[in-house]
Amino acid sequence: MDDKIAIIDLGSNSVRMNIYSINELGGYSVFEQAKEMVRLSEGLDQDGLLKSEPINRTLNALKYFKRLLSVNEVSRIFALSTAAVRMAENQKYFLEKVKNEIGLEFSVLTGKEEAYYDYLGVINTIAFSDAVLVDIGGGSTEIVLVKDRELIESISLPFGSVILTEHYKKQKNRKKQIESAEAFIGDQLKKISWLKQGEGLPIIGLGGIIRSLGKVHRNLNRYPIENLHNYRMSSEDVNTVIDLIKNTDPDALDKLDGINKRRADLMTLGSTPLNVIMKSIGAPEMRISAYGLRDGYFLEYLNLNRHQSVMFPDVLEASVDNMMNRFFVNAIHAHQVEKIVIKLFEGLAPLHDFDSDDLRLLRISALLHDIGMHIEYYDHHLHGMYLLMNSKIDGLSNFEHLAVAFLVGNHRSSNIKDRFKIYEPFIDKDFFNKFTKLAVILQISEQLDRAEVGSIVDLSIDIKENATYIKLESDEIPTLDMESAMRFADRFKKYYGSELHIYF
Repeated sequence: MDDKIAIIDLGSNSVRMNIYSINELGGYSVFEQAKEMVRLSEGLDQDGLLKSEPINRTLNALKYFKRLLSVNEVSRIFALSTAAVRMAENQKYFLEKVKNEIGLEFSVLTGKEEAYYDYLGVINTIAFSDAVLVDIGGGSTEIVLVKDRELIESISLPFGSVILTEHYKKQKNRKKQIESAEAFIGDQLKKISWLKQGEGLPIIGLGGIIRSLGKVHRNLNRYPIENLHNYRMSSEDVNTVIDLIKNTDPDALDKLDGINKRRADLMTLGSTPLNVIMKSIGAPEMRISAYGLRDGYFLEYLNLNRHQSVMFPDVLEASVDNMMNRFFVNAIHAHQVEKIVIKLFEGLAPLHDFDSDDLRLLRISALLHDIGMHIEYYDHHLHGMYLLMNSKIDGLSNFEHLAVAFLVGNHRSSNIKDRFKIYEPFIDKDFFNKFTKLAVILQISEQLDRAEVGSIVDLSIDIKENATYIKLESDEIPTLDMESAMRFADRFKKYYGSELHIYF
């Protein structure tokens, strides 16, 4: 039976819960998720006290969460609270009420701890070296400076989308509200001496406000990929969306495709911290992280229990390894295909102009080519393709994600181009020719381990004027593997312009 771990994150605007499932191979994923907009910090700006109505909304949400925890037989629960509870003068009263009525004991994270878990959630799921992380919550804004993948500095500022909106909505003029909030935030940033070290670095944004900005931009451009993780917006893109929000009537903001009705009233002032920070450091772009505090806390728990570093040495390798474990991929076969893929790619270099980035995508495809077997053998190449198109491979851009899905879909069939029509406006015109040719290497590599016993020890390639000779080394004659691979000889000739010969 899978082990289930729950992380509850009680913020100022919403309370969220992720239930993670860990299978017998150690593969993990979000098994269940719940979110309620409770606005716990509503009225907190007045006198520093949590008010009865937001408290009751929060208690009702937590009762619902508790029922989910029970039916899912969760083994460990980590309940975390952030800015609203951290700043509340009646914190003790609230925590005792939750404990007595719900049976949940919440830890109160410091601002530094909140920033740290944001960092762990991002650094383990996006491949980058240097960036400034910005998490706009309801009651606080965390800023983290990352250099060479290490957390250098961090701060939690005591204002977020709810606090800013409640404080500045007292001014009747909307333009004055924005100008006052921006001036205030600018003054606060001037006090952060180390922020200058982030000049010119990209921003990685977290939180509901930033995800909403990404959704608006994605929908304006009719971008067909739902996954917002590692979604990129240039500084001009961010300015365009923020200006659109500023110039839209507040009562009509929820009509913008991508803005949730329950968050609409927070968007104008809630996005000001990002706007001011981006301009302050001259950030060229923003990347969006779908992972944050809950994921960072879970990954710390997971890795410490495995006696590993809390930070993955390589985001992509860790993600691929986890996917193989999640979907019970035959690891021996997958790594054998990967080994053959590398040998063929390198040996066939005179016949192609692929580069190291293409080899990286080919390697990943080799490791994940049979992932669709988790659903069914028949059409497993298509099942695998759809799994990869609708899941996340951390460490890849959306374009690279599509390329891997295309390669996996092609490992048994080359007639899948029509299934990618929706993406055609957003991919290079040479995409299909390039990756169909690359897929031939994957097709032959898989067949060279058709018996799935790893019989091919090594191989060498000799390219003549009109023919390519692949000599196999094995402890016994790999007849099945050779016959299977030669079924792709016509395809090899079509894309590489050479007659294929495989011998032992």
